[in-house]
Amino acid sequence: MSTANIAAMLAGNALRFGDDDALVFEDRRWTHRQLDVDVNALAAGLSAEGVRRDSRVAIVANNVPEFLLLSLALAKLGAVFVPLNYRLTAGELAQLIGHARVEAVATVPEYAELTDAALTRAGVAGVRRFALEPIGEPAGRRGAGDASWVDLRSLVAAHRGTRVPDAELDDGALQRIVYTSGTTSLPKGVLLTHGNVNMNMHAQVVELGLRPSDRILNVAPLYHVGGTDLPGYGIWHVGGCMVLQRRFEPAAVRRVIEAERITGMVLAATMLDMVRRATEVEADLSSVRWVIYSQVTSALFAVARELFPRARLIEGYGLTETCSGLTYLDAAHQESKQGSVGIPVPWVQVRVVDPDGRDVPVGQDGEVVARGPKVSPGYLDDPAATAAAFRDGWFHTGDVGRLDADGYLYIRDRLKDMIRSGGENISSAEIENVLADHPLVLAAAVVGAPDPVWQEVPVAFVVGRPGLTPEDLIGHARRRLGRFKVPKEVYLVPEFPTNPSGKVLKRSLRELRGTLRPDWRYAGSAGDAGSGG
Repeated sequence: MSTANIAAMLAGNALRFGDDDALVFEDRRWTHRQLDVDVNALAAGLSAEGVRRDSRVAIVANNVPEFLLLSLALAKLGAVFVPLNYRLTAGELAQLIGHARVEAVATVPEYAELTDAALTRAGVAGVRRFALEPIGEPAGRRGAGDASWVDLRSLVAAHRGTRVPDAELDDGALQRIVYTSGTTSLPKGVLLTHGNVNMNMHAQVVELGLRPSDRILNVAPLYHVGGTDLPGYGIWHVGGCMVLQRRFEPAAVRRVIEAERITGMVLAATMLDMVRRATEVEADLSSVRWVIYSQVTSALFAVARELFPRARLIEGYGLTETCSGLTYLDAAHQESKQGSVGIPVPWVQVRVVDPDGRDVPVGQDGEVVARGPKVSPGYLDDPAATAAAFRDGWFHTGDVGRLDADGYLYIRDRLKDMIRSGGENISSAEIENVLADHPLVLAAAVVGAPDPVWQEVPVAFVVGRPGLTPEDLIGHARRRLGRFKVPKEVYLVPEFPTNPSGKVLKRSLRELRGTLRPDWRYAGSAGDAGSGG
């Protein structure tokens, strides 16, 4: 009988690519044969510890190999993993642990105290505790009454050689629950199925041309689809190798690209310039043949081209609900259509629609909607949010975009980030694109700030090269924008607060504004400051 279980690829890889590298982390290496052996052993150990089909196991950890091994072992058993952001507070984690109804949680020493506190606050009884890396004494166990940590490495060692059959699963079987970034309420738990993940792997292989000789560098957090699915598991779908780093360090990225002959990676926009500036490490970066990024200005495109002169530079767009990448910019148009996020990856469709769900004309703004087998079926225990976002067979992203005559997508804004000023709707992305065209601007973000006359006015945060002045920036904006769109405050900052996928957290920028003095503020009359005239 066939199965959609994503762990089924491991046994085939062990036969086809047995002695080839599958996973590299610091001084540890797994071949495809060893990866298959260890995942089977871990699945056997988890089963002995009471993990069953449909059990939900949360992971609070940074990038370590056991994170990946655990996710695959759970898949073999038909259990569900719940990756959680270790940057959250104990209270926030407690909410998610309770909402997901987890039966076990796994962590690393760095976050053991945080995880313990979250479990205490969640008030859930009988939750098993697993250690991805040894916690406390004696080796792998920390006594705290009945709250001891079971060392997963010990489980692997104790059960090595045992094989566990892959649970028979269909495409709709739940593989994981991924929580979105919350704004004013509890984050939504996105349901990702084995079918979603399999189709995403297929799409990544086709889109990126993945092959067994490829070696990807993974610095994106594994609790996010950027780490697990971009291309993440997809590299193993073809028998390639993942080189995993615990966290992003620019100098380490340069070193490992040369040492491991990395062929592809995902880097958030600002990471590119940090890698460029890590000049204390001389390294040959010529092995890189593709880089995925997003929200890249003209200046950062030049940085990427300088760093990786032979690489395909891929502006991409995706969401947790689409199991990562939804559209990619192809190599043939990476310069001529710079600023576009490209065309849909295989097996998905994308449209731009008006509030009634009708296609808008070419070149006009509307909401981006998508459908296909890699799109989530909805949110955990949230029928209202599911009905609002997944309707008429399409997932409504909440993003404003437009299509050009060739079908290339341009993301214009988030619907919720539109600035409403004096009766006019202003696209923050339009202003950001103009600011980004300044040759000394590396990144720009624009938010709406409250105004007593105009309701809201645009305010800009800019990361720039040395020599950039806010006066030059405003002059540049005034030449390109109507006066009501020109930012009324400018803040020059060293970096932006971002989420794990590199998207700017505009909520945090609004909060930051209250703690900083602007580098430039409009000093004209109130009538000139808003949208009137």
